[in-house]
Amino acid sequence: MTERRRTPRAGTRARVCISHSVFGEVEGVTLDISDTGVLVQADHLPSLPVGAHVTLQFLDSVNPELRFNAKAVRQTRQGTAFELVDYEFGGARHSLEELRSQWARYVQYDRRG
Repeated sequence: MTERRRTPRAGTRARVCISHSVFGEVEGVTLDISDTGVLVQADHLPSLPVGAHVTLQFLDSVNPELRFNAKAVRQTRQGTAFELVDYEFGGARHSLEELRSQWARYVQYDRRG
């Protein structure tokens, strides 16, 4: 099978909260994360159709108030794969590119000490 992912993924276990107006909030754990998506295992998450939009909140994050808008792209026996669309912070929506840019500036600043 040919690898089709645009960005590499890293096996990462982190608690997440998945929210939707139909089923409310469900907690789960990530199995892997990439720059564009995440695979989540959640025992009580209903089966989601491809394209269903949810909100993801990374509970163990340094900044847990960031809420990522995501869409379901695949269901497997392991869990549900979500593509990250954008994120919300402070009442406004922002692109993932904006977050990457902010993170790059932070890393540069942190390296200078």
